Amino acid sequence: MEKYYLNEELDYPPGVPSITSSYDDSVRFPSFVDRYFTRYYFKNKSANGDNEDHLFLCHSNRVGIIMLAKSHIAFKKGIVSISYDIGKSNRSQMQVKGKNKKGGMNLQANTAIAIVKTSDGSEYKVQSCVTSKLLETNEQLQDDLERLKVEGDGYIAVVLIKAENAEKLKDFLVSEDDYEPEMQ
Repeated sequence: MEKYYLNEELDYPPGVPSITSSYDDSVRFPSFVDRYFTRYYFKNKSANGDNEDHLFLCHSNRVGIIMLAKSHIAFKKGIVSISYDIGKSNRSQMQVKGKNKKGGMNLQANTAIAIVKTSDGSEYKVQSCVTSKLLETNEQLQDDLERLKVEGDGYIAVVLIKAENAEKLKDFLVSEDDYEPEMQ
């Protein structure tokens, strides 16, 4: 059996190069979103032709993350606030518990999750994009709207896609390869 002794000067066995000498900091690894999610887009035009597209990140376990697409008109106008208080219910006050996500709000594809307000007074509805159950809203956006621009951190809501609708996802959404944003 071969024995290794530490070289007192270098603190590692002789003939073994230092790990720091082999490290290449120019290599860029895929982001968390790139590794674990598939990007889909929910194409949406307002009545006056504004681009209101949503980005939908889909995980293999049917968890989806809803965000505004970078081409959304609200980014151009400047977002000043986001509200989850829509109609009779405040989406941010939900308490989801347990394996079956009891307390999560059932959503249709066109259900409003949030309202985004811009500097010119316009309001844009953020839709759920797919039939799902609302699990979580991003309360951190209330304090830091700049997060909306960061993919992953700038999510508006987390949803659980219903099992029977998981395969139909591609009928409602456009894949990243097929998506062509219409910039204003």
